Amino acid sequence: MSIAFLGLAAGSIMYVIIELLAVSRRAGTKELTTRMILLGLLLGFATDAVVTAAGV
Repeated sequence: MSIAFLGLAAGSIMYVIIELLAVSRRAGTKELTTRMILLGLLLGFATDAVVTAAGV
């Protein structure tokens, strides 16, 4: 059951990212949007590393 919910969450995230890229393509800010998505992913991984290291 948890795999189904993780798959649903991953699909939702992919949908949002695709929509952000489509909007940024029309607005001409594709590079900025791509950098911010990458920054968000890196911050997410860093947060996970800190929580894992803390043993929570």
